[in-house]
Amino acid sequence: MKKGIIKFVCIAVLLSSYFYLEPVKEILSKEINTIAVTNFLAKNLYRNEESVSSTPLYVKDYLMDGNRLYIFPLKNEITLPMDVMIVSVADGSMEVVNLDERYRISNVDQRKSNLYQYIHSKTVLGYTNDFFIVEGDNLDRIAGRLLIEYEKI
Repeated sequence: MKKGIIKFVCIAVLLSSYFYLEPVKEILSKEINTIAVTNFLAKNLYRNEESVSSTPLYVKDYLMDGNRLYIFPLKNEITLPMDVMIVSVADGSMEVVNLDERYRISNVDQRKSNLYQYIHSKTVLGYTNDFFIVEGDNLDRIAGRLLIEYEKI
Protein backbone atom coordinates (compact mmCIF):
# COMPACT_ATOMS: atom_id res chain seq x y z
CA MET A 1 0.00 0.00 0.00
CA LYS A 2 2.81 2.40 0.92
CA LYS A 3 4.63 1.56 -2.31
CA GLY A 4 1.48 2.32 -4.30
CA ILE A 5 1.06 5.71 -2.63
CA ILE A 6 4.69 6.63 -3.35
CA LYS A 7 4.27 5.55 -6.97
CA PHE A 8 1.09 7.60 -7.31
CA VAL A 9 2.74 10.71 -5.85
CA CYS A 10 5.75 10.36 -8.18
CA ILE A 11 3.52 10.01 -11.22
CA ALA A 12 1.40 12.99 -10.12
CA VAL A 13 4.52 15.14 -9.69
CA LEU A 14 5.86 14.06 -13.09
CA LEU A 15 2.60 14.77 -14.87
CA SER A 16 2.03 18.11 -13.13
CA SER A 17 5.59 19.20 -13.96
CA TYR A 18 4.60 18.83 -17.63
CA PHE A 19 2.91 22.23 -17.41
CA TYR A 20 5.68 24.02 -15.51
CA LEU A 21 9.03 22.60 -16.69
CA GLU A 22 9.98 22.83 -20.37
CA PRO A 23 12.43 19.83 -20.36
CA VAL A 24 9.72 17.54 -18.98
CA LYS A 25 7.30 18.83 -21.60
CA GLU A 26 9.79 18.02 -24.37
CA ILE A 27 10.36 14.49 -23.06
CA LEU A 28 6.67 13.68 -22.62
CA SER A 29 5.62 15.28 -25.92
CA LYS A 30 7.62 12.93 -28.14
CA GLU A 31 5.44 10.17 -29.57
CA ILE A 32 7.64 7.26 -28.54
CA ASN A 33 7.87 8.55 -24.98
CA THR A 34 4.11 9.05 -24.81
CA ILE A 35 3.61 5.40 -25.70
CA ALA A 36 6.14 4.31 -23.08
CA VAL A 37 4.49 6.42 -20.36
CA THR A 38 1.01 5.19 -21.31
CA ASN A 39 2.21 1.59 -21.27
CA PHE A 40 3.76 2.11 -17.83
CA LEU A 41 0.61 3.68 -16.39
CA ALA A 42 -1.86 1.19 -17.88
CA LYS A 43 0.01 -2.11 -17.61
CA ASN A 44 -2.18 -3.34 -14.73
CA LEU A 45 -5.42 -1.89 -16.06
CA TYR A 46 -6.88 -5.23 -17.14
CA ARG A 47 -5.12 -7.42 -14.59
CA ASN A 48 -8.32 -8.57 -12.84
CA GLU A 49 -10.49 -8.73 -15.93
CA GLU A 50 -11.64 -12.04 -17.35
CA SER A 51 -12.50 -12.74 -20.95
CA VAL A 52 -15.52 -14.93 -21.49
CA SER A 53 -13.99 -16.80 -24.39
CA SER A 54 -10.92 -17.72 -22.35
CA THR A 55 -12.85 -19.05 -19.34
CA PRO A 56 -14.57 -22.31 -20.26
CA LEU A 57 -17.45 -23.86 -18.35
CA TYR A 58 -16.62 -27.29 -16.92
CA VAL A 59 -19.40 -29.89 -17.07
CA LYS A 60 -19.84 -33.65 -16.58
CA ASP A 61 -20.99 -34.13 -20.15
CA TYR A 62 -22.99 -32.49 -22.93
CA LEU A 63 -24.82 -33.72 -26.01
CA MET A 64 -25.95 -31.77 -29.07
CA ASP A 65 -29.05 -33.10 -30.79
CA GLY A 66 -30.31 -30.89 -33.61
CA ASN A 67 -31.34 -27.57 -32.11
CA ARG A 68 -31.09 -28.90 -28.53
CA LEU A 69 -28.06 -28.96 -26.26
CA TYR A 70 -28.25 -31.27 -23.23
CA ILE A 71 -25.85 -30.15 -20.50
CA PHE A 72 -25.01 -32.27 -17.45
CA PRO A 73 -23.54 -29.83 -14.88
CA LEU A 74 -21.07 -30.77 -12.15
CA LYS A 75 -23.07 -29.46 -9.18
CA ASN A 76 -26.65 -29.41 -10.55
CA GLU A 77 -26.31 -25.65 -11.11
CA ILE A 78 -27.59 -24.10 -14.31
CA THR A 79 -24.87 -21.79 -15.63
CA LEU A 80 -23.93 -20.56 -19.09
CA PRO A 81 -20.47 -19.58 -20.38
CA MET A 82 -21.69 -16.15 -21.57
CA ASP A 83 -23.49 -13.07 -20.28
CA VAL A 84 -27.28 -13.22 -20.70
CA MET A 85 -30.46 -11.44 -19.66
CA ILE A 86 -33.60 -13.32 -18.63
CA VAL A 87 -36.55 -12.20 -20.77
CA SER A 88 -39.21 -14.81 -20.03
CA VAL A 89 -39.92 -17.15 -17.13
CA ALA A 90 -42.27 -20.13 -17.09
CA ASP A 91 -42.76 -23.12 -14.84
CA GLY A 92 -39.67 -25.28 -15.37
CA SER A 93 -38.11 -23.10 -18.07
CA MET A 94 -36.78 -19.65 -18.91
CA GLU A 95 -35.74 -17.69 -21.98
CA VAL A 96 -32.49 -15.75 -22.07
CA VAL A 97 -31.02 -13.32 -24.58
CA ASN A 98 -27.36 -12.78 -25.49
CA LEU A 99 -26.76 -9.92 -27.95
CA ASP A 100 -29.00 -10.97 -30.86
CA GLU A 101 -29.48 -14.62 -29.90
CA ARG A 102 -32.34 -16.08 -27.88
CA TYR A 103 -32.11 -19.37 -25.97
CA ARG A 104 -34.73 -21.36 -24.10
CA ILE A 105 -33.51 -23.26 -21.03
CA SER A 106 -35.77 -26.06 -19.80
CA ASN A 107 -35.72 -28.76 -17.09
CA VAL A 108 -35.23 -26.07 -14.42
CA ASP A 109 -36.25 -27.30 -10.96
CA GLN A 110 -35.56 -24.11 -9.01
CA ARG A 111 -34.90 -20.68 -10.49
CA LYS A 112 -32.40 -18.41 -8.71
CA SER A 113 -32.47 -15.36 -10.99
CA ASN A 114 -35.26 -12.87 -11.62
CA LEU A 115 -36.98 -11.68 -14.76
CA TYR A 116 -35.05 -8.98 -16.70
CA GLN A 117 -31.96 -9.58 -14.57
CA TYR A 118 -28.58 -9.33 -16.29
CA ILE A 119 -26.51 -12.41 -15.47
CA HIS A 120 -22.75 -12.54 -15.92
CA SER A 121 -21.14 -15.66 -17.35
CA LYS A 122 -20.80 -18.64 -15.01
CA THR A 123 -23.33 -17.16 -12.55
CA VAL A 124 -25.99 -19.57 -11.32
CA LEU A 125 -29.34 -19.13 -13.10
CA GLY A 126 -31.07 -21.95 -11.25
CA TYR A 127 -30.83 -25.58 -10.22
CA THR A 128 -31.67 -28.90 -11.86
CA ASN A 129 -31.70 -32.51 -10.67
CA ASP A 130 -29.73 -34.11 -13.49
CA PHE A 131 -29.40 -32.04 -16.68
CA PHE A 132 -30.83 -28.99 -18.41
CA ILE A 133 -31.72 -28.40 -22.03
CA VAL A 134 -30.75 -25.34 -24.05
CA GLU A 135 -32.67 -24.72 -27.26
CA GLY A 136 -31.80 -22.11 -29.87
CA ASP A 137 -30.33 -21.44 -33.27
CA ASN A 138 -26.63 -20.94 -32.56
CA LEU A 139 -25.80 -23.61 -29.97
CA ASP A 140 -22.25 -24.00 -31.29
CA ARG A 141 -21.39 -20.78 -29.46
CA ILE A 142 -22.27 -22.38 -26.12
CA ALA A 143 -20.96 -25.87 -26.93
CA GLY A 144 -17.60 -24.45 -28.01
CA ARG A 145 -17.02 -23.14 -24.48
CA LEU A 146 -18.00 -26.32 -22.62
CA LEU A 147 -15.24 -28.60 -21.36
CA ILE A 148 -15.78 -32.01 -19.81
CA GLU A 149 -14.17 -32.29 -16.37
CA TYR A 150 -12.91 -35.89 -16.38
CA GLU A 151 -11.27 -35.62 -12.93
CA LYS A 152 -14.56 -35.01 -11.09
CA ILE A 153 -16.61 -37.68 -12.86
